Amino acid sequence: MNSRLFQALTIAILLAPTLSLGQAYPSKPIRVLVPFPAASIPDIIARQVIDKAGPALGQAVIVENRVGAGGRIAATSVAKAAPDGYTLLLGSASTHAVAPHIVKSMPYDPFQDFTPITNTSSAATGVVVNAALPVNSIRELVEYAKKNPGKVAFGTNGIGSTHHLRGELIKMAAGIDMIHVPFGGSNELVTAVLAGTVHMTFSVPGAMRQLIQAGKVRLIAMTTSKRYAAAPNVPTVEEDLPAYESFSDWFAFFGPGGLQRPIVNRLNSETVKALNLPDVRTALEGQSLQVIASTPEELAQQMKKDFAIYARVVKAAGIVPE
Repeated sequence: MNSRLFQALTIAILLAPTLSLGQAYPSKPIRVLVPFPAASIPDIIARQVIDKAGPALGQAVIVENRVGAGGRIAATSVAKAAPDGYTLLLGSASTHAVAPHIVKSMPYDPFQDFTPITNTSSAATGVVVNAALPVNSIRELVEYAKKNPGKVAFGTNGIGSTHHLRGELIKMAAGIDMIHVPFGGSNELVTAVLAGTVHMTFSVPGAMRQLIQAGKVRLIAMTTSKRYAAAPNVPTVEEDLPAYESFSDWFAFFGPGGLQRPIVNRLNSETVKALNLPDVRTALEGQSLQVIASTPEELAQQMKKDFAIYARVVKAAGIVPE
């Protein structure tokens, strides 16, 4: 037999099981675990995508809200699931890039125990200040904080949260002293900002739209790497503070570690198609989200980048894993 023909037949035989697996998938319903409550932003993302991708996959896709432990309960379930494509996770920067640095005993490895599928979108987060604070930009905030060391307080939704780390990054990049005040809930936090108990916080513009329009708070910058399309006149933090390292609150689909490439490709293709549909993009952008629709490789790269940033800021801020 011709050597080239023999090599071609050998490769075809070796690939046959993988190809047939990809073509046969899916042959039964798929579960997507969402580590957050119904009607939360991650839940909205999952359902928007699944409503379109499910019919294209030809099987029922069921969203299961598995809440608890900052998302780690759902993530652990997927990490331990069979790598057959029938149990997926809508994970986040919190579950995969932040938690490993602030949780002492992690029940999973964010890189080894998961297979990236696609990064769906990220929250467009801005810096919001109380109207009485005499600053209109990050540059002015830094100048004010230097003149008033230890007197500017920023409120967030908890120690080790992405918003907390953003505040710490601004402190590090600017060399200023600000006080972090964690809150148990968003309503309590907003009330404190309005009252001036804390001077600033981090929020998606949509959540503060009415307060911004009423002049009770000001949106002075976006923490995104590029200007936010819905607020093009608002600069990024990096424009005034180049040493600041931007990162995003992203939401992404993962499978268990070891998920075969044909299955990954099928899932990525259908989710990306869904994310690029005009009505899906409009719905997500209405939640102050920026659609990403990445490749698996781009998601893996984003994870590594943000993981390194979080490691540095958690150490610098002296946050002790619990």
